[in-house]
Amino acid sequence: MKKLTFLPLLLIFSTPCFPQITGEVDYKEMGIRFEVPTGWVGQESGGVFVMGSNSVAGIILVTTHAHTSMAALETEAKAGISEGTTTLKLEGAIEKISDQTIGGYFSGTMEGQAVKSYSLGMINPHGSGVTIMALTTPEMFSDTHVQLAKQVSASIRFSEPVISPVIDQWKEKFNNARLTYMESYSSSGSSYGGYSTGGGYSQKEVIDLCGQGYFNYNKRSSVSIDTGGAFGSSSSSGQGQGSWEVKAGIDGGESLVLTFHDGEIYQYNLTYDQEGKTYLNGYRYFVTYGTTTNDGPNCY
Repeated sequence: MKKLTFLPLLLIFSTPCFPQITGEVDYKEMGIRFEVPTGWVGQESGGVFVMGSNSVAGIILVTTHAHTSMAALETEAKAGISEGTTTLKLEGAIEKISDQTIGGYFSGTMEGQAVKSYSLGMINPHGSGVTIMALTTPEMFSDTHVQLAKQVSASIRFSEPVISPVIDQWKEKFNNARLTYMESYSSSGSSYGGYSTGGGYSQKEVIDLCGQGYFNYNKRSSVSIDTGGAFGSSSSSGQGQGSWEVKAGIDGGESLVLTFHDGEIYQYNLTYDQEGKTYLNGYRYFVTYGTTTNDGPNCY
């Protein structure tokens, strides 16, 4: 499972060896077009369009988000990012660029490297919104990066997405379906001083995708440790409801997007193998359609 964020875990500080993608970039399946600035070249990498230059330090990133309101976009910007070795916080106030665009300065670390950026978030009236970031090391950051981010933002054009047949296939596959991920581990442990040690771990995630457009979500995990006389355990569970959809990604792939009623968003990249097995973010999920809640979706 991946929580949707507006920052990819990617950073290049030296001039990258990009394929020569220049001029207009058109993602018809997303209804998003923009211009690569003159003197810059780009490529797609992990769901992000990355641009580099021979004359300006740093990179420009263009990626998507699932927010549909300015309020939700501002909330995310104020919260910043904290994921692994990446931590970025908003500096100062949020700047309102237009009725559908906000901007702001961010600083912190990305993949453990100190960075500073100017980032813009845009709402798309037709679907996935766009985030643009111009970033580099703090000592190399300048007004040029702000101007570049705003230049790319000004070139953005939104339109109705051209729906790919593959997206319709995923929607049909997930209609009134239950997606289940299961993982478990147990160990009998060893004997020490007359006491045995052992333990176990289990995790189960269930996503019920209902034909009416809503979902039910349940995730449970438990950890237990047996110390031969003393027994300890910890468990956590979480449930949520909201709407689900399948969308095209900026890398040409498809994603399952769960939007909870409280505004939280989960996004899963969708793939399948040669045997037709379904994978979300690279993990195998079982897809079932039973009429009972044991193997079918809870849609009632």
